[in-house]
Amino acid sequence: MLGAAHPLAAEWLRWTAWHPHLRTARLVAAEHAGVSAEDLHPGLFGFRGLGVSAAASAADVTVVLPGWTGELPADAGQRLDLRPGAAGQPALPELHPPGMGADLAGVPARVLAAALALEPLLRGRVVSPRESIGLTLGAAELDTLRPLLTGHFRLEEIPGAGPDVQARIPLFEGYSEHDALAAYRDEYRSQPWIRIRREAEPALGVSGSPTCELQLRILEREDPEIPIPLLGVTAGLDAGPAQAARAVAALNLSHGWPALLGLVP
Repeated sequence: MLGAAHPLAAEWLRWTAWHPHLRTARLVAAEHAGVSAEDLHPGLFGFRGLGVSAAASAADVTVVLPGWTGELPADAGQRLDLRPGAAGQPALPELHPPGMGADLAGVPARVLAAALALEPLLRGRVVSPRESIGLTLGAAELDTLRPLLTGHFRLEEIPGAGPDVQARIPLFEGYSEHDALAAYRDEYRSQPWIRIRREAEPALGVSGSPTCELQLRILEREDPEIPIPLLGVTAGLDAGPAQAARAVAALNLSHGWPALLGLVP
C-alpha cells in the first residue's frame, strides 16, 4: 500500500482482515518508516506486527492511496489506484464489474453516490431527456461522473450543501416514485450495500458502513402546468468504508472470486 498514512489505508486493513486470499504485506509511507500500522492509525487493532516501510517492493497487487506522488515499482503487479483521476476500470462493482486481472481505479465518494443514484434510473428508462439532471456536484465531479453513466443525458450543477448528494431527476410524463423504486429494485435486488428509502421512512444512517442510502421523494414544481414529474433523491454514504469496501469487492471480481469474499462488517 503506497501512501499508507492516508485514512483509506486503515479502512482497507479493516475490510481485508479476514480475507482468505489477500494479505497486506507492506505499508509504504517514508515519513513514518519504522512505526507499526497501529501507531500510524491508532484506531486499528491486531496489526502491531505490520510495519511501515520507506520503499515499495514486489507485490501481486499494489494499492495506491490519495496523496502518493512517488513512482510505482516495476514489479507492482495488479494496480488499484485510489487517487483522484486515476486510470483503470472504476471500482464500482454494483454497476461496472471489472474484467479479469484488470487494473482498477477508485471512484471519488460523491461521484460514487451520484452514480449509484442515477444509473439504475437511466438503465430502467424512467428518466426524461427533455430536461437536465441536477446534482449538487461541482464541474470536475460532473466530468468524472459522465463516463460512468448510460446514455447522453445532460447534467448540471445545482446549489446545495452538506456531505450527501442531492439529485433532481426529470421523469417521463405519467411516471412516479413507484416507477423509480421498481428500477432501483430491479438493479439492486441482490446488492446488500444499497438501501432504498421513501420520504416517509426514516433514514437508518450509514456511518461506518459501505452502505449507500437512497432517499426518494417527488418534488413540487414552481409551474404545476409542466407535465414532467421531478424526482428528488438524496444519496448518502460514509466515504471511507464505502470506497475501501467497494475497492476490495472490485478486486475480488477481477480475480474471479465472489464480490463479498472476505468482507466483514
